Amino acid sequence: METLWAPWRSAYLNESMEKEAKKIVSGCVFCEALAQPDDRARYIVYRGAGAFVILNLYPYNNGHMLIIPNVHVDRLDLVPAETRAEVMELINRAQLVLQRVYQPHGINIGNNTGQAAGAGIADHLHFHVLPRWTADANFLTTVANSRVIPESLDRSWERIREAWEKAA
Repeated sequence: METLWAPWRSAYLNESMEKEAKKIVSGCVFCEALAQPDDRARYIVYRGAGAFVILNLYPYNNGHMLIIPNVHVDRLDLVPAETRAEVMELINRAQLVLQRVYQPHGINIGNNTGQAAGAGIADHLHFHVLPRWTADANFLTTVANSRVIPESLDRSWERIREAWEKAA
């Protein structure tokens, strides 16, 4: 079998995917946060060329970050290749920053693609990076279905943002 190489097709396909991906979608909390210039008010830790990092407004633990592509898509295969690479670099940097700021016993890194998989915001792909400690699912969490988050989002943002800038 002979192989025919057509490198120009790659550029066409990437351009086609980018046109399909919407830039800002009204009603999407992630798109709306990205559109706002005040990072502190929206708890945006970092803005990259194709993705950004934001604190989860409903964290499982202090330091719970979300890594989000700028393009409004619901699946990883719709994200341009350069942005997928950037997302992985941001996930890596986020876990390094969490180690520095919180010294957790472990870190969860995950994605839920689709509502059936548990995505609370299923229409805009995002990845969770959150610190974990041994026994952080304690009595209150298991019996009362409640969590105690000891640090405010404002303070978490300040600490993480400072460490993020130092990690650059």
